[in-house]
Amino acid sequence: MNAIGTKLNGLGRKQKFLIVLINDFFLALLCWIVFGPPMAMYISSEFSTGIITIFYSEWKSFFIPTFFSLTYLYFFGFYRSLIKFFDSKDSILLSLTGSLIFGFTWSVMHVYQFKIVSTSFLSITLLQGFLLAAVFHAFLNISRDVAKYFLYPYSTNIDAKNIVIYGAGASGNELFQSILLDPTKKLVAFFDDSKNLKNRQINNIPILGSFNQLISLKEKFGDLEVLLAIPSIQTEQRRKIISKLEKIKVAVRTVPSFHELISDQKKMTDIQNLSLDDLLPRARFTKDSIDQAEGKTLLISGAGGSIGSEIVRQLLDSHPKYIILFDVSEFNLFNVERECIAIKASQQLETQIIPILGDIRDISSLRFLFQKFQIDTVYHAAAYKHVPLVEDVNNITKACENNVIGTFNLASVSIEHQVKSFVMISTDKAVRPSNVMGASKRMAEIAIQSLNTTNSNTKFSMVRFGNVINSSGSVIPLFLDQISKGGPLTVTDKEVTRYFMTIPEASNLVLQAAEMANGGEVFILDMGEQLKIYDIARKLIHLSGRSIASEPGGDGIEIIEVGLRPGEKMYEELLISGDQLPTSNPKIFKSLEKFLDIKTLEFVIDEIKMAISENNHISIIEIFRKNVEGYVHDS
Repeated sequence: MNAIGTKLNGLGRKQKFLIVLINDFFLALLCWIVFGPPMAMYISSEFSTGIITIFYSEWKSFFIPTFFSLTYLYFFGFYRSLIKFFDSKDSILLSLTGSLIFGFTWSVMHVYQFKIVSTSFLSITLLQGFLLAAVFHAFLNISRDVAKYFLYPYSTNIDAKNIVIYGAGASGNELFQSILLDPTKKLVAFFDDSKNLKNRQINNIPILGSFNQLISLKEKFGDLEVLLAIPSIQTEQRRKIISKLEKIKVAVRTVPSFHELISDQKKMTDIQNLSLDDLLPRARFTKDSIDQAEGKTLLISGAGGSIGSEIVRQLLDSHPKYIILFDVSEFNLFNVERECIAIKASQQLETQIIPILGDIRDISSLRFLFQKFQIDTVYHAAAYKHVPLVEDVNNITKACENNVIGTFNLASVSIEHQVKSFVMISTDKAVRPSNVMGASKRMAEIAIQSLNTTNSNTKFSMVRFGNVINSSGSVIPLFLDQISKGGPLTVTDKEVTRYFMTIPEASNLVLQAAEMANGGEVFILDMGEQLKIYDIARKLIHLSGRSIASEPGGDGIEIIEVGLRPGEKMYEELLISGDQLPTSNPKIFKSLEKFLDIKTLEFVIDEIKMAISENNHISIIEIFRKNVEGYVHDS
């Protein structure tokens, strides 16, 4: 980018407007210099009028036409968006009309001022007025080309990425401005199906209106990236567009959502990957407010994890008195605390953020913490959840200690200190589990259900759901990483299916379920239909602009099957008994499931503690077989 352009581009919108307006004023002055003096000399010689008088009058015939012309251009949007009107039909029409107003007013002013009505004078005046308009029109268009060169130098980099902007409205034009300043990107077309924009151009860039034209463009350039500049479009329509783009196999990225823009979270030019909930066949999530946390003290275990941190973000909107961030990971705790502080500052919240490094396996430290703070609600999200890792014989006892004993400790201390509400985050892998992770989570559920019968003041509940997109260890971030490296993508089996939900939606439904809990409920979230992991892999490859090796051509990214990992199932379930009861929220259900009486539970917990102390994973597996319905383990 040229140095002058760099300086000018750093100016504000109003400053740029003033520069362009002043520029056009001097263009009008230049036109007057070309036509004014000759006209004055003609009038002086033909009609014996004093040259001084004529020059004085000529200044009026300059300022008044200029005022009318520039005022017209301003009110009809000529200065509203320089980019939008560069070399477009709109620009040409506006500048032509403004120039004609300038020339016509100039002619009228001469006739009015000098009261000369001879045929020759009228003809010459009218002719010069049209010539003046033509020159002014030419000057305006030349000045726009100069401005384009200095302010928005177009990329000539042959290695620049070929870009199509989907949407030629205000968002698309704003995005266009940023692309013109980026030498690594080259805009080759706009795409907009509006009939009003058919066969139009913006800055000599064509506006395509059909997907066949986009296909032809893909064939011409090979690699093509489509930027979705349609932040306010409805969810269903957006998904239809993405589905069509997937078939063309172009890389797809997007501007931030309308909500992110109006809340000042992001700017239009913050290009990002597709939100992965665009891939889910379910309605886009709309967050519901949670009011019952206002003025209360809340503790979130596993606060630095995927679900825990999102629960924290959403709880901040409810203005609690204290949020205690409890996590064993220093790194995760630091990150979530820093984010909370930033949110607190930006929203001017009075909530106190208290980060606590701690381990739910350490009951003495839990008791110390609960004695110090009068906690109203516990959101228990701390868990070991990576199935193959937990399945390893070297990790079984630690996983059981964390997921079962840690949960029992946290719940027991909550009862001791009369916590009003305790909500545990569970998983679909707890239903007839085929792995240690799922069995440990179901055992934790049973513990919570049993403790709820102790006539304490604490209302216990659990919320069970499937996979969440972009959580730590999730398959989708793995696929994106593999695509960035050129593949291959690894799937366990082409027929494997899983439930998926976004982290914000799952977290919000957890909070809503907690509000309707009376004690002992197993809440189940409506996860929609199960998706094939293989289909998600295909979709992500296509939306990255790549092809699959097995498709015609055979030069794309390979997808390979590696077989089911230890403890994995072909599909997941959400219900054990099959009894599902509705709640006031259509996305939340209740399940009535068997659990142990409190004395049996205490005995089982003692057995588990003994097995952990002996590091006896075989005993733990046997305990799970006896007490967890449907648990099968390949020993």
